[in-house]
Amino acid sequence: MEKIDIAKRVKELNTASDAYYNSDKPIMSDYEFDCKFDELKKWEEETGIVLSNSPTQNVGYDVVSNLEKTTHSHPMLSLDKTKSVDDLIKFSSGEDCIISLKMDGLTVLNTYENGKLQKSETRGNGEVGEIITHNARVFDDFPINIPFDRKFEIEGEAIITKNDFERINTNGEYKTCRNLVSGSVRQLDSKIAKDRHVHFVAWKVPFGCTTYIDGFRIAKDYGFEVVPYVTYNSNTDDINEKIEQLKAIANEKSYPIDGLVISYNNVEYGKSLGMTRHHPKHSLAFKFYDEESVSTLKDIEWSMGKTGNLTPVAIFNSIEIDGTQVERASLHNVSILKDLELGIGDEVAVIKANQIIPQIKDNITRSNTCEIPNICPICGGATKIVKDNDSEVLMCGNPDCKGKLLGKLTHAVSRDALDISGLSEATIDRFIGLGWLNSIKDIYHLSDHKDAMKIIEGFGSKSVQKLLDSIEKSRNTTLNRFLYSLSIPLLGKSASKAIAEVCNYNYDEFVWVLQSSGRYAFTYIDGIGKALGKSIVGYWDKNNGAIIDLAQEFTFENPIVTAKTNNSLEGKIFVITGNVNHYPNRDALKADIETHGGKVSGSISSKTSYLINNDVNSTSSKNVKAKSLNIPIISEEDFFAMIH
Repeated sequence: MEKIDIAKRVKELNTASDAYYNSDKPIMSDYEFDCKFDELKKWEEETGIVLSNSPTQNVGYDVVSNLEKTTHSHPMLSLDKTKSVDDLIKFSSGEDCIISLKMDGLTVLNTYENGKLQKSETRGNGEVGEIITHNARVFDDFPINIPFDRKFEIEGEAIITKNDFERINTNGEYKTCRNLVSGSVRQLDSKIAKDRHVHFVAWKVPFGCTTYIDGFRIAKDYGFEVVPYVTYNSNTDDINEKIEQLKAIANEKSYPIDGLVISYNNVEYGKSLGMTRHHPKHSLAFKFYDEESVSTLKDIEWSMGKTGNLTPVAIFNSIEIDGTQVERASLHNVSILKDLELGIGDEVAVIKANQIIPQIKDNITRSNTCEIPNICPICGGATKIVKDNDSEVLMCGNPDCKGKLLGKLTHAVSRDALDISGLSEATIDRFIGLGWLNSIKDIYHLSDHKDAMKIIEGFGSKSVQKLLDSIEKSRNTTLNRFLYSLSIPLLGKSASKAIAEVCNYNYDEFVWVLQSSGRYAFTYIDGIGKALGKSIVGYWDKNNGAIIDLAQEFTFENPIVTAKTNNSLEGKIFVITGNVNHYPNRDALKADIETHGGKVSGSISSKTSYLINNDVNSTSSKNVKAKSLNIPIISEEDFFAMIH
């Protein structure tokens, strides 16, 4: 019996169990469940493979008091690195190689004795790591029993997929997938790793295999998820084609990666080359290129978000990266600020992560002279550093801080929330200072200050009336926009929409669910875990009076009734890139796709039906990837022709 059969049966039974206990719509009879359960148990006994989430295990959550240190059975050295494709070709030198994805997670070594998982340990410094066995036992689809009656070791990467990262990181407290998984794997309570859906992807069987591919085959046979790879020989293969092939796989699987690894397939040949003090010579890491520039740090600003967190922002001399001028980069939280050891005047290396987001990659000087403010720059109240999951964040302790109010109101009027044009952050700040705005509800009574508004510098009769008209227009909204506007911790756009859909976009139904479902309301919705459910309920319990009062200002519309036109794009997946000419923005184009039954994705994969780009002949990365996967690239005009 192959692993895929066991994995499918585990998923099938877990889905049925969840439906039975957490909804009123069972999808499987008791008799059918028992039969399939017994069959799964038989398969596990026959193969010796038992996955961590198998319903036969009923595993609880382990909590340890500390992470014990352990010395590895063999050195776990890092690899030499390059950013040159030519170096990959040179490395191969006509030898049979494999090129695999370089997963961006935390390296883990697992040891089995007589088929049972005995120890899981982090790489640490390459010689000594930390024991994280309690967390490994709850990794998604991870074999805790294997069909091998002696000692067996397997190396790989603990990862959190990009999709799960986006679901968890709604407040932006984690810089990368790697930051999140590193903290998750090293938690004392295994429930955290379980809830965050940590995966283990195997990439090496250290002993007993003559080739890397043999090791991969053994790992697959034992039930492990194996790193995607391709074979490569510089005499016969196109290196760029292989790279694009692997990138497409990573994108499809939502794997976080930071490059590739090339290794000699013949293990003994690789070993014969020896090693340096720092790295073996059997493999080479290929890092994806990020254009990097050096600048001088001028200042650290602290901006307040909608939740009251004070976020450090690095201000540096303007530099050009990827064709644009950059002079600011978020540092996200106190932990990252401390790690970089920043000081005014330091020379810092700046990149655009994924060619989009400015990021300080490194601090060359490391003067470590920046002080974390003990006074809120907005209100002058005392600040405090608090632990937020695995990171330290700076909070203002003043519950009446005007900065918190500014962040919440600016978010509430944003395009994806209540969509009120004319209320910029500067205008909201001015109105707060005048005492006109103390809550979202006050926005809908700004007409009381109409005459006073007209004499404010920068305002006139027309601009005042335009603003008031925009406010009135926003009274017709949808439940998802309303929920998103409230700044409920952990609640993002996607989850707001999912909740609204379950409630049929009916506000009263939303309230009824909250009042009748207890502490884990809405957790039966895919993608909404206990943490978010608890956050929604907690916010409601604390603010229900204000929410009910605010809701009276709105008429809630049902977009399903008003927007749906036909299903001509049913089953088709679109990716949008570049500038739009005929639509006011990308969101409008996305809405038009969805009203015709299509779906929109942020990244290209083999499942993508069309890439929309008005510059069809562009050499952008998305165009290149689409062409490599034979995905049609169409303009807005082409899209119009499809729906009309």
